[in-house]
Amino acid sequence: MTTLEQFELLNDPFPIVPDGPVHNWAGREDLKEDLIDLVKGVRARDIGVTEFVVLFGELGAGKSHALRFLKTLIDDESSKQTGEFKSLALYVERPRVATKLNFLELHKYIVRILGRDRIKFFCGQVKEKFDAILNELATEAGYGNVNNKASFFESAVEKIVPNDRAMVRLLMRGASDDAKIFEFLIGNERCDGNEYEGKIDSDFMAAKILSDFFRVLTSELRPKERIVESVYLFIDECEVLIDAKISESDLVFSGFRELINELPYRFGMILSFSVATALIEAIMPNHLLKRMTRNYVEVPMLEDDDAVRFLRDQINFHRPPNSGEAGTFYPFTEEALRYIVANTNPVTPRNLFMDCKRVLERAIRRYSLQPGDVIEREMAEKILQGIR
Repeated sequence: MTTLEQFELLNDPFPIVPDGPVHNWAGREDLKEDLIDLVKGVRARDIGVTEFVVLFGELGAGKSHALRFLKTLIDDESSKQTGEFKSLALYVERPRVATKLNFLELHKYIVRILGRDRIKFFCGQVKEKFDAILNELATEAGYGNVNNKASFFESAVEKIVPNDRAMVRLLMRGASDDAKIFEFLIGNERCDGNEYEGKIDSDFMAAKILSDFFRVLTSELRPKERIVESVYLFIDECEVLIDAKISESDLVFSGFRELINELPYRFGMILSFSVATALIEAIMPNHLLKRMTRNYVEVPMLEDDDAVRFLRDQINFHRPPNSGEAGTFYPFTEEALRYIVANTNPVTPRNLFMDCKRVLERAIRRYSLQPGDVIEREMAEKILQGIR
């Protein structure tokens, strides 16, 4: 049985499932550099000022790919001890995540993406930093060796910025009882402490709690110590807001506004629309338009040379270490890939993957492609013409 490994491939280089990591950029290099500069500028070590940006372009231009690429970049580096970002990046496929379209449902969805385990980890990190403040105060007073430092608790709380105190108290409790904190954050239960009143059952409350949570994660709880350097929220397919009722879309936009207002630093939000900017301005409230930190960023359709380079990089990303085919188009020829690109419409990463996968699979199964052989242009043409 012929395997991908025999063709110098560790894994399928053309995954159709869209929700996996995206390691290779598809499109213009200058756009890639601009977007990387944008997300880096949000970090605490850089400028640290919040960015609110809108991507736009034709359907299939690669906006989703771009957002997933940025999320993967941040996630990969944040998982390393010496990473570039040490940040939190969240990707949401579209603003409508439930039957009801409002910010409350979006908030619940974001909390589910975060997950109980990750929230518990953040709770532990907040408590660890708070305990360090507590120990410093006790030591300064000559009680560093005393086990019970509860008498210094309120003094330690006063070291926290006033707007962050409620969330810090809440998350500290979550270090030992994460179930109740998670149920509150996701909107299922009332707050069982005195940090917040009632449940998260309104758009206003959802935006407040989410902004408090993100702000504490990025705050300097101790000098030069933060849980994360920055938080990113990437929301795709925002054109669904155009078809929604104004009463619904306004709830989502108002939630976005509250996030930006409450998170002036170390927060990056990028929305993507598959419509012209005129339509965006027609439905996005003026109060939110004024908060955009940059002009609209257009994601153009892939040009042929960019698409061919992207496919080559994608193939080589899945090669085994020290492969003798590193840097080549194998098991394709460059001419075969150029033919596939020229006959894929529209030229999107997903469509390119589908056509390349079809050609590779049929070349092996129907035309008995053997390891060491390559797919020539003529074979690619024959296969694609046979399935269209």
